[in-house]
Amino acid sequence: MGSPSRTRRVAAVVVAAGCTAAVPVSGELSPGALLAVGGTGLLATAAGLAAHAGAGAPRVGRRALPWLAWLAAALAWEAVTLLDGDLPALSDLADPLLAHPAARAAATLGWLAAGAWLLTRPAAPPERS
Repeated sequence: MGSPSRTRRVAAVVVAAGCTAAVPVSGELSPGALLAVGGTGLLATAAGLAAHAGAGAPRVGRRALPWLAWLAAALAWEAVTLLDGDLPALSDLADPLLAHPAARAAATLGWLAAGAWLLTRPAAPPERS
């Protein structure tokens, strides 16, 4: 048998391949695509929580400010679209880009790659000397 880390990597690739295949085949906004993405997200969340169980959260500091600005902008856009029905929501703007199954598969793969990066990145930046 292989090492546990190799087994986890193989399992992650199998789950990612299944999700990437299920999303374009299921169709836009279908229950199958929702289940594939939601299930994969739950598995990734559980894996991340299990890997870091018991670890204290490092202080975030100023490095979070750009992410906070992006999140605030996205939330503000969505709030404005709720108030003004003539403005398109972010998902409405993405629909034409994701209409083709290959584009949906590529977006799903990108989402999974971003999640894998978040799960495997170091908890704290390296110390400067």
